[in-house]
Amino acid sequence: MTDRLEQLLSRLRDAPSDRRLDQFEPAVWARIDDARRQAPRGAVWGWRAALAAMMLTTGAFASGVAAAQSEDSSPFAIHSSLAPSTLLEGGQ
Repeated sequence: MTDRLEQLLSRLRDAPSDRRLDQFEPAVWARIDDARRQAPRGAVWGWRAALAAMMLTTGAFASGVAAAQSEDSSPFAIHSSLAPSTLLEGGQ
C-alpha cells in the first residue's frame, strides 16, 4: 500500500499545476468585498436593534421579578428582625 501511495504522490508532484495560486488570495478577498457590498445594511442593524431591545426588556422584567420576590432576610438590612442592633436591644 505504501508503494502505491508513493507512486500517486510522485505523479501528483510531477504533474503540471492546473491553477495559478499566486492570485488565489486576491480572488478570495474580492469575493468577500462583493459579499459585503451586496449585504443589506439595514437588515443587519434591524436584527441588532431588535436583539438589544429584547435583551433590555428581558433584563428589566427579570430584575423587577427578582426585586418583587426578594425578602428582607439579610442580617445587615436596615429593618431586619435579625439585625445585630435589634437582637442586642432585646427586640424593643
